[in-house]
Amino acid sequence: MSGTNSTATTQSGAPISSLPEAQDVAATDGVLGVFSGKAQIAKPADIVNAGMPTDVVRTTDLNEALSGSALNQYVAQAATHAAASDASADRSETAAGASAASSALAAQTGAQVATIAAGVNADADRAQNGADSAQATAAGAGAILAQNTALASMVANNPVQFTNKGSWDASKNSPALTSGTGAEGDFYSVTVPGETSLDGVTDWELLDGAWFHNGVWNNLKKAGYPTIAQRFQGLLGVIAEGVTLNSRTSGAFTIKDALGYILTAIDGLGNISTAGKQLLLGSTLLDCNAKGQFLFGMRDAMGNLAWGVRADGSPAFPIGAARADLGPISVASNDNPNGVIVKDKNGFVLLDTSGYYAIKTGDFTAEEIAERDRMQLARSAATMAGPGDMLRARPVWGISISIATGQSEMMGYVSLPALSLTQPYDNITFGEDPRGFDFGIDSAAWTPRGGDPSPKPLVAVNVDQTTYETLDLPASLVYKPATVDVAVPTVTSGDPQIQITTTDTSIDFTTGFSVGQTIQCAGFTGTAAVNNETGGEWYTHYITITALSAQSITGTCDGVWYSWTPVAVAGATGVSIAPLRITKDFGEQQSIAALNFYRGMQLAFRGLPADASRRLALLSCCVSGTTIEQLSKGYSIPLFDRISQSFTIAKSQCDGLNTTSGCFLIEFCQGGSNTDTDYATYYPLLAQYFADVIAEAKEKFGQTKDPFIEIVPISGMNLPSTGIMDVCRAQVDYVLATPGAYIPTVGYPAIDYGPHYSSNGERYVGAMRAKVRHRVITQGLAWKPLIMEQATLRGRTVMLDCHVPYPPIRSLKVWRGQEPVLYDTLGFAAYDTVTNAKLGIASVSIVGETQIEIVLSQEPTNPIWVTYGDSSCDGSGNIFDSDPAVSSDLYEWVEGNGAPYSENIADYIGKPYQLCNPMINYAIQSVKG
Repeated sequence: MSGTNSTATTQSGAPISSLPEAQDVAATDGVLGVFSGKAQIAKPADIVNAGMPTDVVRTTDLNEALSGSALNQYVAQAATHAAASDASADRSETAAGASAASSALAAQTGAQVATIAAGVNADADRAQNGADSAQATAAGAGAILAQNTALASMVANNPVQFTNKGSWDASKNSPALTSGTGAEGDFYSVTVPGETSLDGVTDWELLDGAWFHNGVWNNLKKAGYPTIAQRFQGLLGVIAEGVTLNSRTSGAFTIKDALGYILTAIDGLGNISTAGKQLLLGSTLLDCNAKGQFLFGMRDAMGNLAWGVRADGSPAFPIGAARADLGPISVASNDNPNGVIVKDKNGFVLLDTSGYYAIKTGDFTAEEIAERDRMQLARSAATMAGPGDMLRARPVWGISISIATGQSEMMGYVSLPALSLTQPYDNITFGEDPRGFDFGIDSAAWTPRGGDPSPKPLVAVNVDQTTYETLDLPASLVYKPATVDVAVPTVTSGDPQIQITTTDTSIDFTTGFSVGQTIQCAGFTGTAAVNNETGGEWYTHYITITALSAQSITGTCDGVWYSWTPVAVAGATGVSIAPLRITKDFGEQQSIAALNFYRGMQLAFRGLPADASRRLALLSCCVSGTTIEQLSKGYSIPLFDRISQSFTIAKSQCDGLNTTSGCFLIEFCQGGSNTDTDYATYYPLLAQYFADVIAEAKEKFGQTKDPFIEIVPISGMNLPSTGIMDVCRAQVDYVLATPGAYIPTVGYPAIDYGPHYSSNGERYVGAMRAKVRHRVITQGLAWKPLIMEQATLRGRTVMLDCHVPYPPIRSLKVWRGQEPVLYDTLGFAAYDTVTNAKLGIASVSIVGETQIEIVLSQEPTNPIWVTYGDSSCDGSGNIFDSDPAVSSDLYEWVEGNGAPYSENIADYIGKPYQLCNPMINYAIQSVKG
């Protein structure tokens, strides 16, 4: 029999491991034998003193039973008892039992017991027969042991399997073992202790293990216990405290009381019958009470009836039971007013005899919400556990390329100064910038920045928007005069002016500033701090220099959306004046941060510090301020051709390096320029655009698999207000319907400059994209973003079911410009589906891990659109999941490098970006509930 997963059985084969009080008792063909359970055998004194007439076996510790003096005493007593036995059949059977005890002992002590048994009085026929039986049993036990294969987990600190070779006499070295010679894993149980020398070991005690491992014999102390102690059996039964455990019945096993009446029996098929009327299974009581209402009932640990079966076979529940779940439906009583409600598995009412639901005008009960929450949690978990897309191209080439497409949000517009100035891994681009040189709305071809298309480390570059020349920005420049005075010049037309002067002659503004440059101030107090300093919700209050001297600056009070009025100050101290890079140039690209973070996770997933044989590259063919029509193939200005041109250059460079190449990903963020495009127009244009880009990639690289498509739907201040979020909704619907396409995130949570992101904001969005990209492409797992899935309208209440990747959902402040905000509606809005009229919202609440409740100001007459993050909420919202992921990049702010003082946030600086998933901007129509 196998040494693992063995189960002790009765003579008829039924398992006994579940018997009450039988954990220390098991069955075998003798009083002593191979025992499964605790290592215990019969105590000799108990057997002898009992006179052996009733086949009683009591147990004690194995070490005590096997001690030398106890053994000798037991054998002598057994022999004496056998010799003096009566010749009747009953006494013969008793003597045989004593001899069998010797037999089983021999199974554990081998030749030693056989030798002792052989010395029993030769005139006692029954004793001699017992000795012969002992020898036969020992041989049989050895054969069984030789067949066993025990797991090495039975032996301390041994993680491998071993082969059980049976017993070994360490006194006589039988069978003969030789130092350094054996088969790996051979294992012998010591049945006779001794001092045979094996590989330097001379002390072998009873039931030690001799194990051949790594070319030598090892002594595993007492390792023979789990090998020897497999079975233990009484001849006719085992008595414990007056209760007899017996297998010699018509069934497989019985339990009898002291008078011999059967209490419990198990037949050969495992069926259990009991004389009692109750069966306790854990804390559940199965009760057959013929005198009560039920023929059969189930009670809890407190005795309360859960349910039962009447004499006619009908199921019933006790009075006051709240509900019954019957597979796909639930039946519940309802006290408002009295009645019965039948619901389907999703919690929707199928039958209501009370009329309560028919007259409801709003509220969802806590029970309903909890049930919807459970169902949605299950759906979300099933979605995330599903298989990923294994049919798209993956980065398997020598150089695998991701191409960024779209408009300004994807290409680092106004995201200055760039932060990703060093390459942390081995990512490359072709030339000095993945955007190439000229990326305006013109007929220029894609050409490498710097003229040399050879692979170079992928880093962010600051580029002038007019000349496309690389900007050489100073690392840091800040003036801190001892005192400053602020005057407000009189202007007759145009924006207000401000004049800042200082008497601090150590300051020379002309060494770092120039006319036309934008600058910012910090350190003012009072009303001057509110007006004269850069910051505010929409990145406002900066100065465009119009005149300059060593200790004087004059400029226009400018802002993103409007001008501002300065405050005059005399002798202000602690003021700082630094550049502000609000110019419409290009800097940090989110696609660079995304590829860097992705590369780090990819290498870690593969357990590599680097892999020069398989690198990642980035190309960009984004064009600021373009519509989907302008970006598409066949437009009068051939912007689309830059994709083909960049692919051709990349392929040529890879061929020159004698390495394979291909495109594994198309990145896309666009839509802000399609301000008057409806859903029906945008969707097919988007689908055709990707079909054309995929075709170019497959043609230029000769690859057979389509690349993945990674879309960041349009959001924030760039979200068009056409229809019911038409452009954004078309982008989301395209992804949901297209294999290989996925949405990693949206951009509205980032710190922004209105329609565009700050440098830290770009890197945050890039990290969000990389996190999901790793899951989808590297790990091959399913993904769906946090999104509304169903809106159930009842009266004036809307209940939203949301897919939540990492529950629970929660509300967090989100950046709107340079200030974090929490919207009253958390970003939700509602519209009549017939008139498109906006409806009032009284409240929005998170009521579950996946559930959001919206209460309208009044009950609508038609179904409604529910939107999240539409233009009425600045394309933003406050709903996030609980994903604990963080970025590898850290938040950076350096005074004087051009970043605004409003981004000097102590709680952020030097810490990774938090990457919990924001809800995706989207709109769905309600269903009646």
